[in-house]
Amino acid sequence: MIESGDGWFVADQHGVAQGPLTRAELQSMRETGRIGDDHLVWTLRESEWVPLRRALGLQSTASSAQPAPRPPVSKPTSRAPDAKAPKAGKAPLPGTAPVRPADDWRLVVGKQPPAAVAEALLSAGKTAELAEKRERAVQGVRRLLARSIDLTLLGGIGWALLAMIGLRSGLWELNNPRVELQGFAMLVPALLVLAALPLEAVMVGLSGYTPGRWLLGLRVVDRHGTAPGVTIGFHRATRVALIGQAFLIFPFSLIAYGVAFGSLLTSGRTHWDKALDLHIRTAPLSPNQWWIALVALGISSALWVDGLWMRLAYELMVRM
Repeated sequence: MIESGDGWFVADQHGVAQGPLTRAELQSMRETGRIGDDHLVWTLRESEWVPLRRALGLQSTASSAQPAPRPPVSKPTSRAPDAKAPKAGKAPLPGTAPVRPADDWRLVVGKQPPAAVAEALLSAGKTAELAEKRERAVQGVRRLLARSIDLTLLGGIGWALLAMIGLRSGLWELNNPRVELQGFAMLVPALLVLAALPLEAVMVGLSGYTPGRWLLGLRVVDRHGTAPGVTIGFHRATRVALIGQAFLIFPFSLIAYGVAFGSLLTSGRTHWDKALDLHIRTAPLSPNQWWIALVALGISSALWVDGLWMRLAYELMVRM
C-alpha cells in the first residue's frame, strides 16, 4: 500500500516511468533542475499524469516551469520514434512505455486509468486466493470422509481383535457394538478410535494409505515423497486421535474438527502434519469415486454396528 506522499513516478525522456519516488525525492529533483514544475508525474492515487507543481502543492510560476523532457535529437535511440513521453490523462504502468501503439496496455484494458487496472489486479489475486481456499475445503471434506470410512472399517476389525484378546486372556469381555451402544453410548466412540489407531498407524507407516484414503485418492508422505514409516505412523495416528478427534468425545470432538479444518484452510496442512513434517498427496477424483466412497462408508458402518467383524473373529478363534 502506497503511503501518503510516496509512490510517485516521473516520465524520463524516452517515456519510461521512473520510480516509485517519495515527495522529498521529487522536491530534490526539482531543486537540482532535473525536472521542472510542469514536468508530468503520476501516482496510484491519481487517474492521470499531473504536473509536478500540483503534486507538490506549488503555485505556477513562469520562471520555474519546464516542459516534459523529450528524446534528444543529436543522439540515435533504439526505441521506435512513436515512444513519446506520456501526456496528461494517459498514464502507462510504472516502468513501462509502449514501443508501438499496438503495444499500449491501455488499448487492451479499454483505456482504464491505472487505479482501475490496479484494482483489477487485486481482484484477480483475491479470486485466486478464494479458489485455493475452495480447493483446500474440498480436500478437508475428502479427508473427513476417508477418516469416517477408516473408523468404521478399521475400528470394527480392531474391535473384534480386542474382543478376541480379552476372551482368550480372561481380562475383559467386549460385546457386540450394538449391545455396547445401548449400555455405554459415551464410551463406544472413544473405544472405536482406540481400536482403529494401531491398524491405521501400521498401514500409514508402511504404505501411506488406509482403505478410506485409497478410495478417495489421498496418501500420507514425508518430505521425500515416501511412506513415513511405522514409528511416524504411530505418532501421527496418536496425534490425530487426541488432537484431531478428541477421541470422539462430544463436544470436544466438534472443537477439534473445527480447529483442524481452520488450519487446513489457512495453511494447507493440519497441526499434526506440520509437527511431523508430513504432507497429503491428492489425486483427482471423478463423481463416481465420490459415490463409491459414500457407499463404502454406509456398508462399513453397517458391518461395524451389526458386529460382522466380531462374528468372523469368533469363528476364527474357535477354529484355532
